[in-house]
Amino acid sequence: MKKFYFLTVIAMLLFSVSASAVELNLNLNNPDVRKCLIESAGQEGWEHSATYLDADNKVVLVFSKDGKNVSYTGNQKFECEK
Repeated sequence: MKKFYFLTVIAMLLFSVSASAVELNLNLNNPDVRKCLIESAGQEGWEHSATYLDADNKVVLVFSKDGKNVSYTGNQKFECEK
């Protein structure tokens, strides 16, 4: 029973570590971060279609691929269909 409990605890720790690694924390005010995001998205087949400032003066990057649009604002990602 102790082995099962130990394995369950290990599995939960691994899950929590992997879940936190997925979270994006992008500072799009930094030009190096913007450049890296644009280059890496391009390697995945996404086309950089727009860059603009929203109403809160936050940088927004928009990418398009296969009729799908994805926009990044700071550390948030929004998806919308074309």
